[in-house]
Amino acid sequence: MAGLAAVMSCSGNARKSRTQVMYDTTDLRNGDLLFRNGIGYESRVVTGLSDGKFSHIGIAYHDGSQWNVIHAVPGENEKGEPEYLKCEPISEFYYYSRAKLGGLARVSCTDSIANTVAEKALHIVNRKVLFDNNYDINDTTELYCTELVRLVYLAEDIDLCEDRWHRIPILNTKAHVIFPEDIWNSPLLIRKSIFNNKINKL
Repeated sequence: MAGLAAVMSCSGNARKSRTQVMYDTTDLRNGDLLFRNGIGYESRVVTGLSDGKFSHIGIAYHDGSQWNVIHAVPGENEKGEPEYLKCEPISEFYYYSRAKLGGLARVSCTDSIANTVAEKALHIVNRKVLFDNNYDINDTTELYCTELVRLVYLAEDIDLCEDRWHRIPILNTKAHVIFPEDIWNSPLLIRKSIFNNKINKL
């Protein structure tokens, strides 16, 4: 069962790549959504099942000194460490062995709401919430990447997923899964850019 869960992993941290995703944080604001497509098998499965460009998603947060990404991802913690949600520098999120493609989207809401969302997401990280290997959208004691994004925006009455949910038989669960592409295609998003190793401006 662990192997099946790994297939649905929102990460892409398998083999190393020479591709370095380039990005520019000039136009970022708290609460912006950062997407990536990883280089590993799990990422190819996610993009294949969703017929999309992206396999993972996080939330932008500035801590006063640098831009970070708040996200839920398995397999990227130190060996033996619990798979807690994390807030890490954007350079780690788009590290060459984790990403070959990136994207930025902004939710159509005020700066105040977006900032509140980012703060809520950070609060969840600080509570040491674990990654949801069961992909159960109805249980928020553990969260996966899109579940986290949906939860914090839904708390502000913004539903980024609406009815774009999927049943995935290989997970052997009745849960409905939300793909990063489902959020990318939300009409409530302003899709600002897609960037890769050849593009260095958002």
